Amino acid sequence: MKTIFSAFLLLLFCVIVYPQNVKVDDYQVPISEARSLRFDGSWNWSQTGDTVTSNNATGTFLYRAFYSSLPFAWFLNIDASGGKNLNVYNHNIKTDISFQKYIFEEQDWFGFTRVTAQHANNYKQIASDLTIGFGYGRYINATALAKAVRIEDHLWRDNVILLRLPKETLINIANIIERENEFIVIYGQSTYETYWFEAIENEILKTDALDDFGVGSLGILRIRQVLFGINERVNERYYGWDIKTGILFPMTTLDKSAIGNPNMSFSARYSWPINWSFQLNSTAEVFTPMDSSFMKQYQIRAGLDFIYELSNRVNLVSGYRFGQIKSPNTAQLSSHDLNTSFLYYLENNIYLTVTAGFTKQGNNPRVFKSFVGLQYNLI
Repeated sequence: MKTIFSAFLLLLFCVIVYPQNVKVDDYQVPISEARSLRFDGSWNWSQTGDTVTSNNATGTFLYRAFYSSLPFAWFLNIDASGGKNLNVYNHNIKTDISFQKYIFEEQDWFGFTRVTAQHANNYKQIASDLTIGFGYGRYINATALAKAVRIEDHLWRDNVILLRLPKETLINIANIIERENEFIVIYGQSTYETYWFEAIENEILKTDALDDFGVGSLGILRIRQVLFGINERVNERYYGWDIKTGILFPMTTLDKSAIGNPNMSFSARYSWPINWSFQLNSTAEVFTPMDSSFMKQYQIRAGLDFIYELSNRVNLVSGYRFGQIKSPNTAQLSSHDLNTSFLYYLENNIYLTVTAGFTKQGNNPRVFKSFVGLQYNLI
């Protein structure tokens, strides 16, 4: 036991050490935005004699987008899954969109509106909710800075640069990376890369880390690999937190039943980039009716995710989901879902995935699962 604990402490120390001159939360940008679009699919088929005993297919579609500026922010999440087991089909689609208006540009107080909608194969109609409230906090997307650090790593290991780049230089390179669309508008889709890469090279030339000959063909190759995801992918990097409280108004129910009383809602989320290889994200939500069953009836949802980049091509992704439902005069019903995946980058935003996990719903037996599949990142 002592050996395991010591090994854990050593691993934690190795993850937290920052070899670069810059940390993720050094990146302060007035406008932060990000988009990601991912598709996972798997298929399982087997036959005994002339009888097909298994013909299962599953697919998962995820879209994430957000925009955050000093006065305004919005978030859009779409989760869709579907599958078939022989001749039985199923689906589950959920959309979550929220808007935040900051009251003061230099402070983090905001009012928000959130709309969620969900439909599954056993629903009679789309279930939807509207939440209005206020909160405090701010989220920053620092993926551009992560790409700048990855570029620096390549140039350092290939002896293109003689010294580690200063923090200010890395932040300036990240700002140039964020301005890709600006370069496209000014120079055109077919030629903007030349000027984009030149702007990055000029920032490096301002330091003592590079001689007067520039980064050369090898340096340009490494920059292009990072920016366009060739043979590797830089995962999204976020930092920050926010907390919210509001009133949730049910608009439609899944079974067309009468709409119940409004709910008081509490939510929080937190992202911590431990270092340039390790990203930790967490969320929590609590809902309870605003009537005589306040806190006697409630619903809790919580999640914890982490991404660890074992190398430029191999990622370890793990996620845990917890849910609990309590109704008056009944016992609590809890659910647990844990998944861990190894993702190996193949080519053109395609990953080979190996996943294992388990699910526990209430008093039902634990369900263990494992599968091999392909993941395609469209954005």
